[in-house]
Amino acid sequence: MAQQRPEFMIDSWDFSTHPARHIENNFHERQNSWFHFQRDRPGISEWLRASGIPEPLIDAVLEEDTRPRFERTTEGFLLILKGVNLNEGERPEDMLSLRILYYKGNIYSFRKRPLRSVAILRERLQRQEGAESLHDFLIMLIEEVNSRLEELLDVIEAEMEVLEDNNKGWTTSMRQQKLSELHRRMLRLVRFVRPQLAAVERLGIDAQKWLESENLQWLTNERDSTQRELESLEMLLQQVGMLREQLQQEVAEKMNRNTYWLSVIAGVFLPLSFLTGVFGINIGGMPGVENELAFWIFCGALAVIAVVEFLLLRRLRFW
Repeated sequence: MAQQRPEFMIDSWDFSTHPARHIENNFHERQNSWFHFQRDRPGISEWLRASGIPEPLIDAVLEEDTRPRFERTTEGFLLILKGVNLNEGERPEDMLSLRILYYKGNIYSFRKRPLRSVAILRERLQRQEGAESLHDFLIMLIEEVNSRLEELLDVIEAEMEVLEDNNKGWTTSMRQQKLSELHRRMLRLVRFVRPQLAAVERLGIDAQKWLESENLQWLTNERDSTQRELESLEMLLQQVGMLREQLQQEVAEKMNRNTYWLSVIAGVFLPLSFLTGVFGINIGGMPGVENELAFWIFCGALAVIAVVEFLLLRRLRFW
């Protein structure tokens, strides 16, 4: 009797022929097939057990919190990747988990939220332009994950250039705020890209035993792509550090300059304030009280003192 497609199964394809054929029924006891699942739906554990997958592997692909890793099993391997989150209203750096289980000639992949990388491959399969084999599909899946990450890095690099050139005329505080946000985004990416590189490297080492030479070279290329992405992130983090130091230096120089000019102004007006304070004493015996020109003579004297101070500070090269 034909089996009905379970609700937690998103897609399924048979790679025994080229182009791959969509699987509509009889999902168990198959070979050379790909099954894609929504991992948070009820009944998926029982279905996987019915397919003969051991309990520890079921727990590994369904657990909530994971990080990129590669683990060899007796009948295949477990590969956990992180992909860019391109869902509407989400932050791309909040990367999504994609669990890939290769077991007894089949690939089982698991998601919680949609991944653009997987959606692209499904569209190609529907147009009959997809991978020629299951191993090809695995390499293409890693390639699409890397491509989405590279696109995000291009956006981050463009934002970094805007902050460095400051073509938009942002204030220093605005640039510091945007730089801090960009820094946090890159730290989230580095957190997962570094272990992802290690996972792809371990997959490449293990694949030398069972992968064809051409696909092995493609896998090596994807490992190099992941390495470049990590190096780009590390370089951008260094640029963030340099730009942050530059902005802090600009703020410090501005404060020092303002403090300096305040000190110069205070130095000029200090003797003038002293004289005005002395002559402002309202007691008997003050000189010039009976002279109508005394006020203007005093103002002229203050002006002469201010000019002399100005020339003296200029000669001493205070600015």
